[in-house]
Amino acid sequence: MRSLGVLVGLALVVTGCSTVDSADIKTSGMTADLLVKLPENADAVDVTASFRVGNLTYVELGSGENVEVSAEGKRQQLHRGKFAGATSYTGQLGVPKVSKGSKVEINFALNRAGGNTSAPSSTVVLPEPVHLSQPVGGAKLSRRKDVQVTSASGPAQTLTWSGPCIQTGSLQIEPGRSSTTIAAGLIRATTPASAGTDTCQVEFLLSRHTTGRIDGAFKDGTIVAVAQSIHQVVSAP
Repeated sequence: MRSLGVLVGLALVVTGCSTVDSADIKTSGMTADLLVKLPENADAVDVTASFRVGNLTYVELGSGENVEVSAEGKRQQLHRGKFAGATSYTGQLGVPKVSKGSKVEINFALNRAGGNTSAPSSTVVLPEPVHLSQPVGGAKLSRRKDVQVTSASGPAQTLTWSGPCIQTGSLQIEPGRSSTTIAAGLIRATTPASAGTDTCQVEFLLSRHTTGRIDGAFKDGTIVAVAQSIHQVVSAP
């Protein structure tokens, strides 16, 4: 799951980056970072694509080039954005409701121009949806007490908690399990000195992910699909 966390982090916040024009870069020199997020009860997925040369140099597509995503006969061209020097391409794509045993495959196509090789087929199958039942949204949770967690069962899941007054943490939920316990003290205040005083809003994120196949035209890369269920709670000493 560490590689998933890195990928998600890159999709959200990247600093100290630069951008290069795609005219100077062959597809075989690019690393593709492709992410699909399936929010709970949503009828569309959020998609993000970025292309790198090295770790911090991002590729901006030129005239006649684009990124498209498709699934179940629907197709959407992604829109360019830039943040802190990093260029990415984002959008939404409507998908049918994913259920146990169903197979919805998302395809990313990088369409190049000027005689450069396109990468038309990077694919990933959406994971089964997740549902976090407990703790309920808005609950006030003491860090000195056990926290009971219940969810829909299925393949393996990860529960992550984060907030301004606590240290980010996580635990793995084994396949087939629908309940677990966060032991008292496992959710820790940001600093020991503030352990008895800090109260803040905390995000509980339940997720399940699948990895897919990157088109062979790329140098390398990752493609990940993540199903998510999010509750906002209050963490108190």
